[in-house]
Amino acid sequence: MVASRLLPWVLAAGAVLAVLLTYPFVATAISYRRSDNGLAYILFVIGIGLWNGMFAAQLLDPNALVKGFFFALAAVGASLAALGWFLFAATASSTRRVPRRGPVYGAAAVLVGVDISLIITAPVHDLYWAIPAGATPSAFAVIVPAVGYWLHTLLLVVLFAAGTVLFGFAWEAGTTVRFTRAYAVAGAATAAAVAASNVVFLGGGSFAPLVAAALTTVGWVQADDGRTLYRVRPYLQPIRSIK
Repeated sequence: MVASRLLPWVLAAGAVLAVLLTYPFVATAISYRRSDNGLAYILFVIGIGLWNGMFAAQLLDPNALVKGFFFALAAVGASLAALGWFLFAATASSTRRVPRRGPVYGAAAVLVGVDISLIITAPVHDLYWAIPAGATPSAFAVIVPAVGYWLHTLLLVVLFAAGTVLFGFAWEAGTTVRFTRAYAVAGAATAAAVAASNVVFLGGGSFAPLVAAALTTVGWVQADDGRTLYRVRPYLQPIRSIK
């Protein structure tokens, strides 16, 4: 019983930590914005930050409508993150399996744009979800899903899976990129987490934002190329005892 009460706060704390960690990620990405996929990574990190931040914000107020508002913003962040991840994978130098890249990117952007438009207007239609009146109090938003909710989930899974497949192809081809395998494994975990969370936890409860944050960590480690570790290594050396 105690564990069930603590779990939402543990997840929220992890989400807040993920948001705080986006600063060095974005700063590093900005310095690499002219690289092959720097801008896509920036979009991805911003989406991850919004997704995690609004997920945690659901605990700020017990009002169901307020929780629903933050849940909708978290869904917007998830869509941006999924698009950013797909573009990041599709424009990476190690992945060259996307045919006719312009139309593919454009179609993905249009679908995400429509998805976001319908999410932010969800209070005036019943296409995505409805917030039931008199629902049992919960840490996260409680919703009644509609067709749009499942299409939104499908879009997220497809975009995360597509980016993962691209890195999987690069891994299979033996592309000599240090982090190709890490991207493929973390991407597969994120796609699975999105599908499982949205099916099992109908509403704001989810562990997918935290799993997706692992992808931004891999990207930062790659872009940083060990410079941060090199700078802090002198401080990690054991202090020699004075004889």
